[in-house]
Order: sequence, then structure tokens, then C-alpha cells
Amino acid sequence: MIENIKTYGFGVALMGAAAASNAAVDVAGVNTAIGTAETSAHSVGTTVIGVVAGLAVVTIIIGLVRKL
Repeated sequence: MIENIKTYGFGVALMGAAAASNAAVDVAGVNTAIGTAETSAHSVGTTVIGVVAGLAVVTIIIGLVRKL
């Protein structure tokens, strides 16, 4: 009987700790961080695409000049 009470008390303590840790998450801050990261990733992606396209154009021009 006493072992069951100890087990029950331990379960209640775990539930309380889980609820407290879940409540400590700042949802608004996480959403803001995700939005900022998304904007930054979009900017980097656009730059990378521009650089790759520029290199492709330069490679084509160099190839055409060599044939002349």
C-alpha cells in the first residue's frame, strides 16, 4: 500500500514538472525567430540563385569567345 502511494506521488510530481516546463515555452518568441530565419533564408537563397545564374552566363560567354 505504501509503495503505491509513493508511486502515485512520484507520478504527480512528474506531471507537475511536465506542466511547468511546457508553460515555460515562449510561443511568440519562437514564432518571431522562425519568421526572422525564414526571411534571412529567402535572402540568402535569392543571392545564391543570382550568383549561380551569373556564373552560368559568364561560362557561356567565355565559351562563345573561345570559339571566335
